[in-house]
Amino acid sequence: MKTKIAYVLVSSRQDIYLEQAYISMHSLRYHMPEAHIVLLTDQLTADSLIDSRKTMIKYVDELIIEKLDNEKLNAHQRSRQLKTTLRNRVKGDFLYIDCDTVIEQPLDSIDDFDASIAACRDTHSAFIDNPYRDMCIRHGHLLEWPIGDEIDYFNSGVIYVKDCPETHSFYKHWNENLISGYRKNVYMDQPSFAKTNYEMGHIVKHLPNEWNCQLKHGIKYLKDAFIVHYLCTNPSIFQNKQLFLLNDKEVLLGLKHTGETSKEIEEVIKDPFKGLAEVTHCFAGDDIYFFQAESYNYLRSHYSKKKESIQDRLLLLLRSIGMYKNRLLRK
Repeated sequence: MKTKIAYVLVSSRQDIYLEQAYISMHSLRYHMPEAHIVLLTDQLTADSLIDSRKTMIKYVDELIIEKLDNEKLNAHQRSRQLKTTLRNRVKGDFLYIDCDTVIEQPLDSIDDFDASIAACRDTHSAFIDNPYRDMCIRHGHLLEWPIGDEIDYFNSGVIYVKDCPETHSFYKHWNENLISGYRKNVYMDQPSFAKTNYEMGHIVKHLPNEWNCQLKHGIKYLKDAFIVHYLCTNPSIFQNKQLFLLNDKEVLLGLKHTGETSKEIEEVIKDPFKGLAEVTHCFAGDDIYFFQAESYNYLRSHYSKKKESIQDRLLLLLRSIGMYKNRLLRK
């Protein structure tokens, strides 16, 4: 495989990001023993990679340590600063992969992909149908560009990037837009990725959905997925059982404590369906927008099985209102 696999990590002993990265790299090595893994990190994180934490980067072939202004940037900002300057730090073509992922089959066919830069659509949908469209538009307005006219809005969790002048320019502008966004209270890297794509004439091409199966919205692609993106920043907040095994913080804390992947994690690496909760409920259409509505989230936070009959009636009412509202918005 010619394409390098690149990760970005900012972590300390107080979080579980290193453990997520380890699982992803471990799963990559399981399916592709010869893959070349690059890890870009900052000096603070590198200084913490001692003792048991050092074993978590045993699969890394190329460790790149970048010194950042730690007094001005928090951990989240350091991570995004590294992510948006990755092209300048890595030689050769690479496939960038977020840490909250599991590799499910060999990735060598990416060598034949014909694009300078490519990614999958966010939520596997056209932007007009993106359940997070309202939030994205708010970010776009803060970044001062006509986001409402976009057809595609890409997920930046998996990005294929050739080593060419066009992609170096893209990353330079992406980083500039990210820093500009901080001054406007936009701290996510995806809005600035989208703005950069707009400014550069929409050069980002489509990766097939199987390359970044965003689990909450991509069950359709799970069977043939190359990479399962379980979205650690988007767990079911009010649930006593997560949709996917690796959304359960206790599972990652177990790895942190023992330093070894459990039998359950190993099973997920071989078959992603093993990671799904035993009892699940799939939904589509207007239900998607209903379950993303602020009114639903508020009511869900106060849900109790003892009050189920009353709240079911309220949910039915809110559902009707939410579906009607979203039909109007999409007309």
